[in-house]
Amino acid sequence: MLFMREPALERAANQVTHQRVSAHAAAHRSRRAGADERILLVVPGALDAAVAGCDVVTADQVMTGSPGVGSYAEALCIDVLDRIADPGALLDSLRRRLREGARVSFVHASVDTRAASRAGTSWRGFRSGAIQFYSVDTLQSLLVRHGFREPLTFRDDDLTIVCRAASAIGRYRLSVIVPVYNERNTFRSMMDQLVAKDIDDVDIEIIVIESNSSDGSREDVQAYASHPRVRVVLQEKPRGKGNAVRAGLAIASGDIVLFQDADLEYEIEDYDDLIRPIVEGKSNFVIGARHGREKSAWKIREFNGAPVLSQVFNLGHVVFLTLLNAMYGQRMADPFSMFKVFRRDCIAGLQFECDRFDFDFEIVIKLLRKGYRPLEIPVNYHARSITEGKKVTMVRDPLTWLRALVRFRSSNLYG
Repeated sequence: MLFMREPALERAANQVTHQRVSAHAAAHRSRRAGADERILLVVPGALDAAVAGCDVVTADQVMTGSPGVGSYAEALCIDVLDRIADPGALLDSLRRRLREGARVSFVHASVDTRAASRAGTSWRGFRSGAIQFYSVDTLQSLLVRHGFREPLTFRDDDLTIVCRAASAIGRYRLSVIVPVYNERNTFRSMMDQLVAKDIDDVDIEIIVIESNSSDGSREDVQAYASHPRVRVVLQEKPRGKGNAVRAGLAIASGDIVLFQDADLEYEIEDYDDLIRPIVEGKSNFVIGARHGREKSAWKIREFNGAPVLSQVFNLGHVVFLTLLNAMYGQRMADPFSMFKVFRRDCIAGLQFECDRFDFDFEIVIKLLRKGYRPLEIPVNYHARSITEGKKVTMVRDPLTWLRALVRFRSSNLYG
């Protein structure tokens, strides 16, 4: 038996759809940068009424109609990418209609939202008509392949990603950020390995931030300043590892960012494995875990001649790991590893403030809150003790870590 929708029900459904689209269009306009041009509004099907300030088209019209190259400075796509079989083709057609730098918002029902988390199996998204569901990670991976960059994410009732139309990535560029303070014993050895490192189809930019060392490290750093791969930043005084990394982030130009300590605790040969998931579009955020699930965190540090101290550090690691996972609903193995690798686009809109080792907490927490879930890959690790140059303090730094755990849970994500 064939059931027909009553006209009244059809009108009510259309009204609800129009209200939803209008609400998202109004939210998009509220985030605009002052432009007064009309928005290209892409929706899955025809609307019965106009939407203020918008030129409304369907997904089919975008892919089959006249391209109108470079016609729009802004676009809004609502419930589209998750309802069509070839979202990449739609993105390519949409990109041709947009100017370079055009501001675009993509709105979808997503399992990666508070609404989905609260509703469970009764979540409305399961009845939305979507044929696929996106998380922040999977949607950004799709967008970046088709020339949409610098995403800001908003996860409430829907997942909204606001980004810019740009060129798709051709050849990747890796920015390696190296903070240096009193590392003369290991810096040259590490740096010689780093400038000699090659990764297939990836260019490497090395950014060294030297914090006015007292052991002669600055002179060693300056010896590499003329190398074509190297950019050197000389700070007037030491302000902490986090501050140095932030200085490197401010000038990094790579598509991918990686942090490298100068003390040879981590191996440069692990770079290939760490960046491969990003280059292949399988992840946006990777952590090099010093131990996997098969290896206890109690073995992460083994200091020569200082077994008690190593266990104290390992205990601290376990305590803070448990707190972070519990507070942010994660099951990470080693979020405090120095090896953090991510698309530079992931930190679009984020502002960082921590100067010491609490920066490790700040960047992980903010990326988690933005919607990224790190892929953890085992790496080689050679622990060094305080007598060998480790700069973490036993009292001051744990207090800053506790503060970061609490503060960044509810702070404004975008400043």
